[in-house]
Amino acid sequence: MTEIPGWVGPTIAISLVVIAASFLLIGTVTLLLALALRRQNRALRTKLVAAATEVRALGDKLKSELEGFVELSAEARRRLRGAIDTVDGRLKDLDALVEVLQEEAEETALDVAALVRTVRRGGSVLGMARALRAGRRGGR
Repeated sequence: MTEIPGWVGPTIAISLVVIAASFLLIGTVTLLLALALRRQNRALRTKLVAAATEVRALGDKLKSELEGFVELSAEARRRLRGAIDTVDGRLKDLDALVEVLQEEAEETALDVAALVRTVRRGGSVLGMARALRAGRRGGR
């Protein structure tokens, strides 16, 4: 067997130290990356919890606003229905009043027409009575 030169042993040792240092460096970088990722994960988780809390609060506020609009809509609908019923009742009352006034106007018109006829007849009766009276005076 051939003898191994003297420089091979130290070269192998230096190579092993370089390889070991490389592995140590890779391990350290990996550990630092893992710690950085862990910190970012915690920060992200904190932000997500805060965002979820804000979303929940916004959802609750939106829900209460919608409930308020529903209550307002129901109240407005109730009041509008009451107003419609009131207007309907008043229109019925007005219709009845117009019917009564129309009947009264018709009766008054008939009474006036009858009075005018009576006055005309009375005028002609009076005229005839005057004529008869004048005839008697003239004939006496």
